[in-house]
Amino acid sequence: MKTVVSIVLGIALSQSLSASAAWTEQARIDYLKVHSQGVDVRLKGFENTSAEVACSDTKTFVLVNDESQIYDTKVSFLLSAFMSKTPVNLSYYGCYEDRIRLYSVIIRD
Repeated sequence: MKTVVSIVLGIALSQSLSASAAWTEQARIDYLKVHSQGVDVRLKGFENTSAEVACSDTKTFVLVNDESQIYDTKVSFLLSAFMSKTPVNLSYYGCYEDRIRLYSVIIRD
């Protein structure tokens, strides 16, 4: 599992960001919603206070379905962490509509 996490993280970090990413503290996913634009995610106890990422919805991340090769892997990570109640760290940057744009997911032991 650590190898998979390292690979996904490496791929995610190798893609260019339009802005510098912020990271959440480690927390459990307590909400997932799948819709036509992607997946909405909320972490237990998280509220965004970053001045660089000032979205009107300060609690909801969105993983945008951008048709990238890694989108399905990210969704699998989110679902796995949600079902197993495993804490994650999320990186994020910018807003997508009113939500926080999710960039990458880390699962740790």
